[in-house]
Amino acid sequence: MHLFCYKKIMENKKNIIILTILFLILTIFFFLKTGNILIDFSRETCIPFQILSGQKLMKDIFLIYGPFGYILNSFLYLIKININLLVIEAHLISFAIFILFYFILNKFFASKASLAFSIIFLFTSIFSNSTFSFVLPYSFSTLWAIFGLYLAFFSLLYNKKNILFLSLGLIFVNKPEMFIGAFLISIIYLIYKKDIFLKNLSYIFIFPLICLIYFLINQITIDDILKNYYYLKEMITTNSIKHLYEGMGVFFYDKYFAYNIILSLKTFLILAFSYFLYIIKKPFISYLTLGLLYFLNLNFAFNLIGFFSIFITFLAIKHKTTSKEELIFLGFSLILTSKSFFAVNPIGYGNFGYCLLIFYIFLQLQKFINKKWLINSIIFIFIFVFINNLTLFIRENKTLFAIKNNLVALKKVDKNIFEKTNLFIEKHIKKDENFIVLPEGQIFNVLHNKPYKFYNSTFTPLDFETFKEKQLINQLQDKRIEYIIFYPRDTLDYGKQGICFDYAVDFCKYIMDNYTQVATLKENKQVTIFKIKK
Repeated sequence: MHLFCYKKIMENKKNIIILTILFLILTIFFFLKTGNILIDFSRETCIPFQILSGQKLMKDIFLIYGPFGYILNSFLYLIKININLLVIEAHLISFAIFILFYFILNKFFASKASLAFSIIFLFTSIFSNSTFSFVLPYSFSTLWAIFGLYLAFFSLLYNKKNILFLSLGLIFVNKPEMFIGAFLISIIYLIYKKDIFLKNLSYIFIFPLICLIYFLINQITIDDILKNYYYLKEMITTNSIKHLYEGMGVFFYDKYFAYNIILSLKTFLILAFSYFLYIIKKPFISYLTLGLLYFLNLNFAFNLIGFFSIFITFLAIKHKTTSKEELIFLGFSLILTSKSFFAVNPIGYGNFGYCLLIFYIFLQLQKFINKKWLINSIIFIFIFVFINNLTLFIRENKTLFAIKNNLVALKKVDKNIFEKTNLFIEKHIKKDENFIVLPEGQIFNVLHNKPYKFYNSTFTPLDFETFKEKQLINQLQDKRIEYIIFYPRDTLDYGKQGICFDYAVDFCKYIMDNYTQVATLKENKQVTIFKIKK
């Protein structure tokens, strides 16, 4: 028994070294090259900067997610206001999630399988070219909450109650909606195991207490919280948010209902035919058949696996082949994909959880069908996902360069206009003057250490629907911003072509009436710059 444990420990150490080396290699190759740093990362760089500039969450800054990530990152900016510090932080959190992923799987699979599945997770999900990648997070609050979920899952499996409740508190201050499910699963499991946990319960309050102290020091009132809630409620009912989720192929929109069903059936039929060929002793043709999956849109083929995971669990329960730990596996997998339960695909929020869910399904399916075929099929599927991911990286052809001591990565066609805009800001906007970049470019404020003074995060159609055009005009009037920079960004993902064209027309008219055009920068795209009239 002791020899087996020693062998397992040594095997795990070796695997962790392998995983660490792979993570570092991918970090070197893909650093800053996931997502879109201007669109997907601007808010995350700017809100901590706003806090450091004296603005307060909910009172002066509209908050979509939990406060913890932004409060922490404002302290990180005390070291230096540099966006690369945040990127390094994201890599460290992602690495911790990655290692937890391995140890979680190691409770259910052999070490070699856990290693292989973790490598798949690394290549297809953590360093994904999706908007919702781990290493350039669309939301630090989401990333911290995911880390909390993995830590809670790990703590349950390895009986570490203090860490469990600490991690539940971390989830609560980042994504409260994820907290409810994780808390209930944890409590039910501990009661079932007859574990005494009341003395450990106090750990759950550590992270909420940190946020409460921030709220009290900054005199954030109930009215501020209610105001934030009001606008959040307005935002989730806008046409813009509906259009955004439709673009991700969300299952419950009419446009995609039939598409998802048909695509899932095609995927199922290919897999079923491949398995049939395998069991009649034609393995080569069987694996050749899996090549047909390449011609399907595998991103959307994952959309129904949330439903399938529940179905396969009922089968396992009926055959009495599932354990309580496996049910926890299912629970945490579904919580991870709760925001995209009907769209569990790599291009949306589903990127954060679909891998864990697929390996849970694998765990259940191996009880009913041939394990060798199953492993090979999983490898085939993820090879296609990885090829698709890599193709996007190559097609976007991003290049790394330095701006104001910050490393930035952009497509080569966008690099020159970005540099020209930064050069104009540096040369022409004085220290006591301010600017905003429309419709989405708060990252410029961070790079040039110029306060962003608005309650709303962007000037996309989503913000104009949420806060109303008249209110945004009033904000602009009150702030007396010296320079307004129109930086090209189509807003088709929100259902509108562009600012001043088919939305924010009155807002733009106010700018034309009160500002004078002082510069036009051209380099593949055009940037137009206005200065306030004296």
